[in-house]
Amino acid sequence: MASQPHHEIVIVGGNFSGVNLAHYLLRITFPALKKAYPSLTYHITLVSPNTHFFFKIASPRAIVDPVQASNEKIFKSLADAFKQYKDGLFYHVKGRAIAVKATEKNVVVQTDESNLDIAYDSLVIASGTTSTSPLWTLHDDHERSASAIKVLHKALPKATTVLIAGAGPVGVEVAGEIASTLPLANVTLLSSGGRLLPSLKPSIGAKAQKVLESLGVTIKLNTRLENETADRGVDPILLSDGSAETPDVFINATGPRIINTSWLPQSWLDGKEHVSTRDAYFRVRGDGADNVYAIGDVVSGSKKTAIEVDAMTVTVASSIGVDISKIFGGSPVPSSQGLLSFLNPFTSTSPLGQKGYSPMKDTIIIPMGPNAGVGQVMGFPALSFMVKKAKGDNYLMELIEPFVSGEKWKGK
Repeated sequence: MASQPHHEIVIVGGNFSGVNLAHYLLRITFPALKKAYPSLTYHITLVSPNTHFFFKIASPRAIVDPVQASNEKIFKSLADAFKQYKDGLFYHVKGRAIAVKATEKNVVVQTDESNLDIAYDSLVIASGTTSTSPLWTLHDDHERSASAIKVLHKALPKATTVLIAGAGPVGVEVAGEIASTLPLANVTLLSSGGRLLPSLKPSIGAKAQKVLESLGVTIKLNTRLENETADRGVDPILLSDGSAETPDVFINATGPRIINTSWLPQSWLDGKEHVSTRDAYFRVRGDGADNVYAIGDVVSGSKKTAIEVDAMTVTVASSIGVDISKIFGGSPVPSSQGLLSFLNPFTSTSPLGQKGYSPMKDTIIIPMGPNAGVGQVMGFPALSFMVKKAKGDNYLMELIEPFVSGEKWKGK
């Protein structure tokens, strides 16, 4: 039987996907591996330029309500999140991955002091995407996002005109939040296409438009920014219809602009800057990509939703568990092996069995202020009271602590 007494996992990316996976591996996958293979030792290195987790889901509420969604609530220390684990199991490197040496199985990380080569046995790509505005994603230091939110806390109450670019879920939520909180402000929402929420059913977009208009929001369809990377401080805002706007507050909510994969070998990408996978279990395709996995927004075909991340986490962790087991001679098998299948430690119900990817499909909740919203659950329209209860009341902030601490995986 082959053996490898130590296994080093490097996870690049320290927000939703990376933090979620690190906790799952430390709480579930590696304890199961240690039980099956007592000689195994392991260590996880998390690489990210940020020191704090950002619960970006709550940003639309945070910009209008500094009490309910305070920065203290939505930004959480990674050091505090992982101090619960024994010394020697986890380490956070504050830095940016700038290259992979696939043949040597090293990640090159740029830190404030120098460049480091960090060796891996398994590598997880969880580097995510970056939006134009730091309101919606981390721009390295979390203080940039926190500062952008604080600027709006001062600017919005005094604003008479607000211009929001982007008619996806974030833009629609932001328009609803501001119009509900500041009913005297003239809020305009730009959509580059002919309707709102273009990734959803037309009926949902039409309902969202009706709700926003009832709140006093002006909708400008088929109108885009001339400069799609325009952000706060750009004046005037030039639009595709030839007009120039000078709002008191401008918010760019047009979504991710950068897929954070420039540090990866080109053979690992799909030609559109996303990571290509070779199977349904998020193993990466490409030269030298053995024991390399991808999770979250970087994955080719990802819908870039938080709902996907939980399902991906379980699948990626199981892939890592299966592949490490093979090093020790384990032979994972399908779960349907009759009445005694529960005795086999490699069934899909075991922490060491391969688990498929089963996200909650066609599900999204989009509040527009605390009392209205649209959405769909498993493809069926979500009623307003469902939206209010599920997300509108508290913007899912009750999930922050169990997510950051890993307690969400307790008992799984």
